[in-house]
Amino acid sequence: MPRTTQKTKLTEAQEKLKTAAATPETVKLDPTPIKANSNHQASVFNPSDYLASNLFADTSTLPRTTKVDADKQIQSISEKRETLRLVGANLQLNTDVYKTGSLSEKMSQSNITWQTDRIGTDTKLVGLETAKVTHQIAEVKLGQTQEKLTHAGIELTGLQGETPLRQAFWVAKLSLIESRISQVELAKFQLDAKIGAIESEAESIN
Repeated sequence: MPRTTQKTKLTEAQEKLKTAAATPETVKLDPTPIKANSNHQASVFNPSDYLASNLFADTSTLPRTTKVDADKQIQSISEKRETLRLVGANLQLNTDVYKTGSLSEKMSQSNITWQTDRIGTDTKLVGLETAKVTHQIAEVKLGQTQEKLTHAGIELTGLQGETPLRQAFWVAKLSLIESRISQVELAKFQLDAKIGAIESEAESIN
């Protein structure tokens, strides 16, 4: 093959590589979840399969690849590795996002616990205020009872002072009744005596 033709093909290949490198193909990342029971069998390079049996001839079973094709494929593989690097970065990003989301959930749970404890505290404060009001009501009732006791004591003192007066009143009243009874009996006796004298005089005249 003439050298000019080889240079032309090499130049075209280099231009295609430059164009491909300048405008990389956009790869849509949508990795498919791997099932737990799936088995991966990685490719293994067995040197004995590709050894040259004759060191002075082309006897290796390795496939032939031109430098241009090799450059293209190596470039493609390199770009795929960059794609994997991008995927790995996104996977790490998503992992950090989930970790942050987990921290957010823990914060929300802590917030709920705090609000629950706060409600418990407020409930106890309401109970405390209720107890204070109940205590104040009891103090007011105690004061009222004490005043009623004072009034009862004053009334008792008055009644105790009134007792001898009432006793004197009834003694005087009984004496007056007895005196009146005595006067009535005396008047009756005198009247009976007069009636007897009149009857005696009337008999003597007859």
